[in-house]
Parts: sequence; C-alpha cells; structure tokens
Amino acid sequence: MLNTQLFKITILLVFLAGFVGCSPEDGTDGLNGSNGIDGSNGFNGLIKTLVEQPGENCSNGGFSVQSGLDVNANGALDTNEVTSTEYLCNGDNSNITYQSYVSLLSQSGTENPSSNILENTLDLNISWVRESQGKYVGTLDKTITIGKTVIFYTTPTTHTGVRGELIGNNQVRIELQNGINAFMDNFSNLSFELRQYE
Repeated sequence: MLNTQLFKITILLVFLAGFVGCSPEDGTDGLNGSNGIDGSNGFNGLIKTLVEQPGENCSNGGFSVQSGLDVNANGALDTNEVTSTEYLCNGDNSNITYQSYVSLLSQSGTENPSSNILENTLDLNISWVRESQGKYVGTLDKTITIGKTVIFYTTPTTHTGVRGELIGNNQVRIELQNGINAFMDNFSNLSFELRQYE
C-alpha cells in the first residue's frame, strides 16, 4: 500500500512539473546578431575575338577568343588580364575558291578613312565615309552576293575592338571602340578583307 501511495505522489509531481514547464506565454526574444562586413565588388568578365593569321595555332587561319576579368575596370581586356585563349580555326579551304578585296585602312581626326589596296581580285573600289566618331561606311562601286561574302578585319593596337558588318549588297560598316560603347577615331593600318566565295 505504501508503494501505491508513492507511485501516485510520483505521478502527481511529474504532472505538476510538466504543467509548470509548459507555460502558454512566449519568452522574450533574443538579441539580433550584428550585420557582417560587405564584400568587395566583383570584376566584369570580358571576351575579345581577334583574327588569327595562318600559322602555328591555326594552319588555315581563324580566330582567337580571349577571355578574362577586367581587373582595372577600364572596359577593355588588357593583355595581362587574359586568363584563357581558345582558337576557332578555319578548315582546309584549299578546294574552295574565292575572290577578295584586301586593304589597309587608316583614319585621322574627322577625315574619311583612306585605303592602301593590297589585293583586288573582286575588281571593285570602296569609298569610305566617316559617319561619326569611330563609325565608318564603305560604299562599293559594284554589288556583291551577300550570302557568299564575309568580311575580316583586325583590331589596331590603339583600340580595344572592331565591329564590322555587311549592310547591303554594296555597303559595309566598321566601328572602332576604345572601351565599352566608346567609339574612337584615329587608327592606322587596320587590315580589312572582303571575301566572296564562288
């Protein structure tokens, strides 16, 4: 009988302890932690595509694609910022015939670009006009077949990039940059080729 009373008292104490320990009221919130230190800004990734002349990297020529981070934030991929270079090489085009117009372009101040023609099996002339700073249109004196024609050009060391396009069957446009969307005049010996495949 003594064991039964001890058992009842033990159960009662466990019940009361559970009731007292499970109060319906919330406790006070703890203190918020402090904010961490802001991280430094990241760098922009840049890619530069250059014409690769026939040689060790591409036996038939092609393009080199350079990439890296713009560590000095000047909007250009400088030589010391290049961390990777891949090559897109032309295939063996010995059986593919074409005609071409090859020249070296130079431009100064607000003048129109001038051409030093190196090869002209297309038998055409291009008259260059400066549209605005760093933007030029060349008008051909005869039409070409757009679907069979490509243009090649190099980037002068004074600039960070060149964009070129065919804008009709008798016009081409080139734009020279020195930074992101910063167009710039004054260049010399920009290699320009218009190649029409047969």
